[in-house]
Amino acid sequence: MSSNTPTDSGIPPPRVALVPTTPLQRARIAVSVLFVINAVTLSSWLPRLAELQSNLALDNAQLGLVLAAGAAGGLIIGPLSGYLVARSNSARVSVVSFVLMALALPAIGLVRNGWMLAVVLLWLGALDAVMDGAMNAHGLRVQHRYGRSVINSFHGYWSLGTVAGAVVGSVSLVVGFPLGWTLALVAAASAAALAATARWLLAGPDPDEHSADDDALAEATSTADPGSVAVGSAVQRSRRPAEGYGRVLTRMTALLGVFTLLAVIIEDIPARWSSIYLTDLGAPASMVGLGFTAFTVAMTVGRFTGDALVNRFSEATVVRVSMALAGSTLGVALIVGTTWAYIGACVVIGLAVATLFPAAMHAATRIPGVRPAMGVATVGWIARGGFVVAPIAVGAIAERFGLAWGLTVPIVAAAALIPLSTILRPRRAEPIP
Repeated sequence: MSSNTPTDSGIPPPRVALVPTTPLQRARIAVSVLFVINAVTLSSWLPRLAELQSNLALDNAQLGLVLAAGAAGGLIIGPLSGYLVARSNSARVSVVSFVLMALALPAIGLVRNGWMLAVVLLWLGALDAVMDGAMNAHGLRVQHRYGRSVINSFHGYWSLGTVAGAVVGSVSLVVGFPLGWTLALVAAASAAALAATARWLLAGPDPDEHSADDDALAEATSTADPGSVAVGSAVQRSRRPAEGYGRVLTRMTALLGVFTLLAVIIEDIPARWSSIYLTDLGAPASMVGLGFTAFTVAMTVGRFTGDALVNRFSEATVVRVSMALAGSTLGVALIVGTTWAYIGACVVIGLAVATLFPAAMHAATRIPGVRPAMGVATVGWIARGGFVVAPIAVGAIAERFGLAWGLTVPIVAAAALIPLSTILRPRRAEPIP
């Protein structure tokens, strides 16, 4: 019997959709692609960081400063994300910023000294900050249309992209494929995926708030290309020049920024220092990328399962337990000082940090008096400080006392997040004087 054959009651059985059939389903796929390709481009070179350090003759302190340049780019340009989204829309800003990232990515494999690498990372960090704010804002628009939480799944796809990038980087290292060509292929494949799905992003300007008004509902069913149609009051609201930074700095914004800054510090250590620490431990080349890979795989699993945990135990409880486990496990691994102990700690850290950033981004859309996109951009901008603090702190401590001592920085950050987790509860915030 075919799927179109009527039943005995004369009513055709329902069809099972094998492809997304509604604009909202397609928008969810398109946002997922944004998160994946962003992560792939940023992670595909990290397993080869130790190789870059050796080729450029950088010590740990110098490497820390070079890595901090990428974060500095995000800190300088990051605040523009909310402004650009308000002037244009989150779909267009996400697409354009990624295209510029893809064009610059292969330059990492062509640099000849630390200063050149710092400049490239500065540029990539700036573009990533803009894309990060825009794609999170767009993902939260999609979540609002769904009427239930899907933001963790978007960050899960980001983690999945990080895994894919880590695998590509690790395999290219093992087989000896040139880094420049590896990154060029990554950029080309990511751009192709974006070209196939960008037209599915939600059309029109971003709203002032995530309210289910008539314009938002009409936009959710629109089949127009991103940014190609905007009518009525939605246009007027999105063009308000007063939606700047005069009232975006609230106590809740600041506390959420500190929360995400500490979360970034914990995430940044396994990503940027694992290959170097495992090399110091004497791990073979085939295992050097395993710390980063184990961390990203665990974080991916944690993000795809995070909604269930949060719904059952609350965000604050999940943070407290996970941070206690992450800090204690990493401390034990550094004391033991073996390859497998550290890789095991990377697994625990990946699971522990999985829901931190999505929860903070969601909370940023609920800051009273602040546009969702502006709140997300501002909190994400403050979080960029973690990418500056982490490499400088680890590099400086490692140069003086050894890398194992430098890796205690995320233990301190995890301890600080335990009491700070209460900020995830919705509350009214007053502007900072």
